[in-house]
Amino acid sequence: MQRRLTFAVVGTVAVALLLASIVTLVLVRRADHQATRQVLEQEADVLASLMATVHFDEDGDRSHLNSHLVQAAENLDRKDVVVLLLDNGVFTGRLPEHVQTEDLLPLASGTEESISGIRGSTAWAAAAEQTGSLTIAVVLTDTADQLLGAVLRWLGVSAAISLALGAGVAVVLSRRLAGPLSQARDATQQIAGGDLSTRVPVDESRQDEIKDLSTSINEMAASLERSQNLERQFLMSISHDLRTPLTSIRGYGEAISDGTADNQVQAAEVIVSEAIRLERLVGDLLDLARLDAKEFPLEYRQTDVGVVGQEVCAGFAQSAADRDINLQVINDEPVAAWCDPGRVAQVIANLVQNALKFADSHVKVESRLENRGDESWAVITVEDDGPGISEEDRPHVFERLYVARHTPQPKEAGSGLGLAIVAELTEAMGGEVGVAARQPSGTRFTVEIPVLP
Repeated sequence: MQRRLTFAVVGTVAVALLLASIVTLVLVRRADHQATRQVLEQEADVLASLMATVHFDEDGDRSHLNSHLVQAAENLDRKDVVVLLLDNGVFTGRLPEHVQTEDLLPLASGTEESISGIRGSTAWAAAAEQTGSLTIAVVLTDTADQLLGAVLRWLGVSAAISLALGAGVAVVLSRRLAGPLSQARDATQQIAGGDLSTRVPVDESRQDEIKDLSTSINEMAASLERSQNLERQFLMSISHDLRTPLTSIRGYGEAISDGTADNQVQAAEVIVSEAIRLERLVGDLLDLARLDAKEFPLEYRQTDVGVVGQEVCAGFAQSAADRDINLQVINDEPVAAWCDPGRVAQVIANLVQNALKFADSHVKVESRLENRGDESWAVITVEDDGPGISEEDRPHVFERLYVARHTPQPKEAGSGLGLAIVAELTEAMGGEVGVAARQPSGTRFTVEIPVLP
C-alpha cells in the first residue's frame, strides 16, 4: 500500500505540474508576443518619425537617409531595421525574411497607425511617414519567444523541487497511513481467527479517521470478548439450571419406581415443579430464538395494561405470601394502550418474578398514563426493596446472558434471560424499558408503551 500511495501522490503532483506548466507556457508565450509587438510598434513609430524629418529630392542623393537610419537604430539598440519606399502603391526594397508584401498593404493604403504581426517565432512591426513626395516605411523584426526559454528553465527547476517534495510527503504520508492500517488489518485477522484479546495500538495524539478506526476495532473486539465471556457464563448457568431439576426429577422418579419414596405424592409434586421450571427455561430460550429470527407473533389490540398487571400479580400472590413479601398492585384509572396483552403479561410476569427474587418484604406494581406533548404513554413500574442493582451492572441488566457481577445474587439464581426478553418484547411493541435505583434501597423497572399505534 505504501508504494501505491507514493506513486499515486507523486503521479498526481506530476500531472498537476504538467497541466500548470502547459497553461503557464501558453499564457507566457501570449504575453511575450504581445509585449514584443508593442515594443516594436513603438520603436517603428519613433524611427518613422525620425525618417520623416529628412528632406531630399526624389532624384537626389539618399545616402544620408541610410546614415540617419543607422544612427537611430544604434540608439535603439536595433540592427534588424529596414526602410522601404512606396512605389506605385507597393513598398519596394529588401523585405525582412518573415515579412511579406501583403502584410504592409494597410500602410500602403494610407493608414497612419503602426501595424505588427507574428509569423513563426518572429515578431514584426512597421510604421509609415510622408516626407516630401515620398512615403517611407520602417520595418523592425525581433524574436518573439525570448522569455520562453527562461520560463522553461525555471519551470523545470520548480517541477524538480515540487516532485521531490511530493515524493517526500508521499513517503511520510504513506507510512503514517499504511502503518496503522496494516496493524488494523493484522488485528482484524487475529480477531477473526478467534483471538479476541487482540487490540490495535491507538495514537492518542492523532485526531483523524485512523484513530477512530483503531478505537472502533478495539471496541468491537472488547464487545466480542465480553459476549464470548457472557456466552460461557450462560452455558454454565444453563447447565446448572438444567442439571438441578433433572437431578431432582431423576432422583424422585427412581425413588417412586423403586418404592423407596416416603411420600409418593410429595415426590410427584417435586417432579412436576421441576418440570415446570424446565419448561419455563426452554420457553425463554425459544422466545429469544424467535425474537432473533423476527418470527415472534404480536397480536395488537386496545388493552388495559392495568388490568393485565392485576391478573399477572394475582398469579404470583401465593408465591409472594410464601416468601412473606407484600405484593402491592396500584391501578387507579384505566390505562389503555395499543399492544399485545399476552406479551405485556409476559413482560410484567418476568419483572415481578425478578423482583420477588430480590425483595426483602415489598414489591409494588403500578400502572399509569403519562402525557408528553402530543404523545401519550402507558407506564408500568415494578419496584422492590431489595439490595438494588449496582451502578456498574445497571447498564447491562437487559443484555442477553448477562449475570450481575457487583450485585448480590438471590438464592434462586436465574439464567439471565428474563430481563433480556422484557427488553426485546417492549421494543418490539414500540416501547421503551429502563431501570433505576429506588430510594432508600431497591430497584425500579419502568416499561413505557405507546397508547396509540
